[in-house]
Amino acid sequence: MLIKCKHIFVKSKQGLGVSLNRNIFISLHIIAISTVLLSLLTGLRISSLNTPTLMYFDAILISGAVHNTHLISGYFFSALVLYFIYYQFKNSQHKQPYYTQSYHKWVNRLGYIAGLLSVFTGLLISVDLMVHTLQPLHFISALLFLLYLVMHSWIYILQHGKGLLVRLLPSSFIHIAWLKVASIALIACLLYLLNIPVKHSLIVSPISMDILIEIDGHANEPQWQNTPSIAINTIGGANFVDGHTQVTIKALSNAQETFFLFSWKDPTQSIEHLPLLKTAKGWKVEEDGFYRFDEQSHYEDKFAVMLSNTCNSGADGTTHLGRTPIEDKPSNWHGKGYHASLDNTVRDLWHWKAVRTNDMYLADDNFIGAPASVQIGQRRYSAGYQADGKESGAYVMNWLWYKTNFIIPKRLPINALAENKKVLPWFNSTPYQPQLDTLPEGSYLPSVLYRSNRFEGDRADVRARGHWRNGIWTLELVRKKNTQSTHDISLKTGVCMWVSAFDRSQIAHTRHHKAIQLQYSL
Repeated sequence: MLIKCKHIFVKSKQGLGVSLNRNIFISLHIIAISTVLLSLLTGLRISSLNTPTLMYFDAILISGAVHNTHLISGYFFSALVLYFIYYQFKNSQHKQPYYTQSYHKWVNRLGYIAGLLSVFTGLLISVDLMVHTLQPLHFISALLFLLYLVMHSWIYILQHGKGLLVRLLPSSFIHIAWLKVASIALIACLLYLLNIPVKHSLIVSPISMDILIEIDGHANEPQWQNTPSIAINTIGGANFVDGHTQVTIKALSNAQETFFLFSWKDPTQSIEHLPLLKTAKGWKVEEDGFYRFDEQSHYEDKFAVMLSNTCNSGADGTTHLGRTPIEDKPSNWHGKGYHASLDNTVRDLWHWKAVRTNDMYLADDNFIGAPASVQIGQRRYSAGYQADGKESGAYVMNWLWYKTNFIIPKRLPINALAENKKVLPWFNSTPYQPQLDTLPEGSYLPSVLYRSNRFEGDRADVRARGHWRNGIWTLELVRKKNTQSTHDISLKTGVCMWVSAFDRSQIAHTRHHKAIQLQYSL
């Protein structure tokens, strides 16, 4: 009798172990599916910035400030992969057969390859290593893993139908292995915490007040030659080769001002900005996407620098992706998203433009703040991306009302020879009148109309000049360390910076993940 009871106890224990292992298996599968879907839906949203085909799936992709969510879900997925490798090694002698073993063997091999490739590339990209090479592989691995999920699950769905979840969920949530789940969460948190301190460090070399650095885009002063530089690989920009360009950065500072030197490869010098073309039906804007505010053909080269006192992912949390990423705010025309600060903190933004500001020897001093109020009749809503205040000076578009196929210019050049210039000065032009429009069909007019030759006031705080030669832009900028403006960030040790290059594109700029942190020697 005692032997029989002992046998029943062992069988019961074995049955309990099998049941528990089954519930652990199911629980971890549910967590893995949730994590992977979250990672895929945020990652594909980020990829949609430079993969237009993904815009067809806009309705199911997650919108908003998705970068940090993608990172965290990626770390959880990485932890699950590490645990799975350990689990497979530990239980290599006790594998249970699948319903269709041959089919699952090949499908699982696809999953192993896609999962490991996704984890490996994702972890390196998160610290800005080999981004240009690994980003396409990371995207392909995500699509392969999505294919794996479909192929892995369809046979169970066919076998069990809608009753599959009913059979799985109750037992898995009652008997979930909290210790194992907590271990996976701990690994994910450690990966996240280890990643936080990784930043690019830019040494700002000291110079004396009596040294003259001329802002001319040539950078031929010896101080530039002797200061250290850093190189940042940026990706995802329209018209660049494979969307990639490397930005080299140097910095100098005296007691009052900080000088920056940026250089990046751009095979073409683009110095036109939506030119106006005379047709048989009148004037029209030369464009191939401006109607949705995403021009990538007839536009100028640009460069942007963002500064913040904090250094978080997703351009310090200011990037909100999707067609309607901010609650109670209008949808954007291009479906890519907005820049805005939802934490009531201002970020500084310097925007150099090869046509509109370069001849002013300025960069447009802007800022990213809280989403602006919606104006009645406003066609383009820019959310938190706004210009600093100015006392005078500006450029405006040289048309009265924009229409895709027809516009009326505001002004015509006094001298017809001026029609090919990049911009139209106010005082070298006259108000448009049909009887004065004697330019022949096929003629061009600038779309940029200067009211004065430079900004005055807060918007003119950043002096800048760019020079293009042999496929490389060289840009020099300088600004006071502290402008006393509420829209500017004081330049000091610890401030973080992000840079973006534009190749004849309106908004499709390159980007990088990790912040560049300033380190002053003074």
